[in-house]
Amino acid sequence: MGGGYFGGMDVTHNMAPEAVPTNARPGIVSRGFRAAPDALNERHWVRQDPYATAFFNALSAVFPHGETFMIRSLIPWVERVPASMRPEVEAFIEQEAGHSREHVAMNKSLINAGYDIAPLDRKIRAFVSFFEDASDIVKLTATMCIEHFTAIIAAELLENRDHLAGVDDDMLELWLWHAVEEVEHKGVAFDVWVFATKDWSLARRYAWRSLFMFAVTTSFFINRTLGQVELLRQDGYSFFWSIKQVIKAGFGKGGIGRNVLRPWASFFRPKFHPWDKDDRLLIAQGEADLATIAAKRAGFAPHEPGIAKALKAAA
Repeated sequence: MGGGYFGGMDVTHNMAPEAVPTNARPGIVSRGFRAAPDALNERHWVRQDPYATAFFNALSAVFPHGETFMIRSLIPWVERVPASMRPEVEAFIEQEAGHSREHVAMNKSLINAGYDIAPLDRKIRAFVSFFEDASDIVKLTATMCIEHFTAIIAAELLENRDHLAGVDDDMLELWLWHAVEEVEHKGVAFDVWVFATKDWSLARRYAWRSLFMFAVTTSFFINRTLGQVELLRQDGYSFFWSIKQVIKAGFGKGGIGRNVLRPWASFFRPKFHPWDKDDRLLIAQGEADLATIAAKRAGFAPHEPGIAKALKAAA
């Protein structure tokens, strides 16, 4: 797929320039992954680091309701988009349903580990409730913005393995799988939104998506930060100390927040498309590392240079 074609359909005349990616895109496949029941086997599962662990736990706590919101936002468009787009929308929904299911299981493990995730759950429920009576296009726009966040964080996890270095294979597998699929379907909500707004002027479209992204960014930053602070409070850390450490961990040198600032800002380019950045190699690397973990579990010695090398270095 290249040039002005999307799934065999010439979109050059039907959609604005944002819908025409400059790079080929991968197919979207729901892998049917199921995490090990006891994947989370210690409270601070990211290198015994409470701050790094809090980041991932805070994300997991809100994923089920967040993913469900995005599924419900895309369902009304399944029958509205051109037939050539429909398989990707359906695959997006199937992938997100799997993500929601697996993070429900992880969240049960967090509760069993002694965490009360109800405060984080209330935050995401309030966010979803805000859009309860909104139009389909408003929900779709919010989903498109959220998907940009999840995709750039997922790409960062796949590209910079330091974030998950030293993590047990079972948990590593869960987060790599989720990251691979988030990157894989990163253009779907955007493409549907471009189709849905095809009759809008370019200026209106740009203003609309830019304002939404600023609003979603504000909500994401505040609520995910407070979520981490709440989990750290339950670990015995004070509010102000936790705020300081969370900001330092996220936006200090090598932090996830700092590393995704540039890809986040790319959204504000007038002709932005998620696949302007070709992440197919990251997907392939992630899948290879998932295969390595599966091989280790089956009793085969891993020879691939990716995760096997990282695990050896972290041991």
